[in-house]
Amino acid sequence: MTIKGWKLNSILFFVFLIGISPSFSQSKSQLKQKKAKIQKELRKLNGLLGETRTNKRKSEIQLLILNKKIGVRKDLIVAIDNEVRFINQEIEHQRVFIDTLQSKLQQLRVQYTKMVQFAYRNRNATNKLIFIFSADDFNQAYKRLKYIHEIAEYREYQVEQIKTTQEKIKEKIDELEEKKERKIRLKENKKLEFSQLQEEQGERTSLYNALRQDEKKLKENINKKKKESQKLNAAIKKIIEREIAEAKKRAEEEKRKGGIGLTPKTVKLSKDFLNNKGKLPWPVTRGMVSGKFGNQKHEVYEHLTTINNGIDILTNKGTKARAVFNGKVAAVIVLPGGKKAVLIQHGEFFTMYSNLSKVFVEKGDNVSTQEDIGAIITDDNGKTEIHFEIWQGNQKQNPSLWIANK
Repeated sequence: MTIKGWKLNSILFFVFLIGISPSFSQSKSQLKQKKAKIQKELRKLNGLLGETRTNKRKSEIQLLILNKKIGVRKDLIVAIDNEVRFINQEIEHQRVFIDTLQSKLQQLRVQYTKMVQFAYRNRNATNKLIFIFSADDFNQAYKRLKYIHEIAEYREYQVEQIKTTQEKIKEKIDELEEKKERKIRLKENKKLEFSQLQEEQGERTSLYNALRQDEKKLKENINKKKKESQKLNAAIKKIIEREIAEAKKRAEEEKRKGGIGLTPKTVKLSKDFLNNKGKLPWPVTRGMVSGKFGNQKHEVYEHLTTINNGIDILTNKGTKARAVFNGKVAAVIVLPGGKKAVLIQHGEFFTMYSNLSKVFVEKGDNVSTQEDIGAIITDDNGKTEIHFEIWQGNQKQNPSLWIANK
């Protein structure tokens, strides 16, 4: 192999080593992001559970949060396992990397030894001159002279390559030790998370058994909520029918038709609302879905079912309800017990926000996206929960399909 060939091989070798790991770094970044998201969810659940524990009375919402927390904790343990598995791959990759570098270092040393031996044999000027002038012609003599210069230059280059490779090996060994330490820390973290998971599972069992002792009270609460929901549902339908009738009347007077009798302005608003399906902001700044849309089994008694016309979102004490889209307040509804609800019209769509203690808007007000419209009630169990619905005309929609994923 020529001297140029040796140089080219050395350069290609280091380029190869540098280019080995992009897929690893990408996966590492994805793992970190997922783990951080799970940890953020856990912190949120801890905050919500802490607020519901301010009252020593056992509640269904505590059980709901614990169930979600246990699920998230399991996800975190899986994420830690994945990270450990990934680090094992990195460690193996690092070992191969170091072995390859050490093999290359050995080759460089062998080549350098040969070069030194050659230089020693031709160390005086007479030998060099004999080597040059013994050439058959001038062209060959020139090539021999050039070769001698290249050998001297390449010897210096090899010294630098040996030094660089040694430094690279040391760097990679240090990285390998750091990865081993990180693996140990992760395993310790996993043990801690597993211990906390067992505690939470024990707490859930205890809470579940305590709640099952009073089925009569639970049934009373379910029936109470059912009646409130029916009254709210009837009020919403009545208001929506009234708004549709008024819209038709206005459209007939202006000789415009479209949809349920909307004006061009409200037709555009309806279209804009529809185009934001799956992207609408939440009706609170932070929270978790505590009640899903449609028929749901009870957390404690699975033979009991509840019907939800929207979704319930558990949030922190002091959180305010906010409009999810531009619109006009169609009504402020007062429910039994003093609870309030706000119905906002967005063309042919309506959004409803209930379980409010105070309302900051009045009927006829125009509201903007994410504008505060009311304060959410915190009940005797420390639960702060908003009920949120979306209607298209007089047809109920599943709000989870409309709001953005968090």
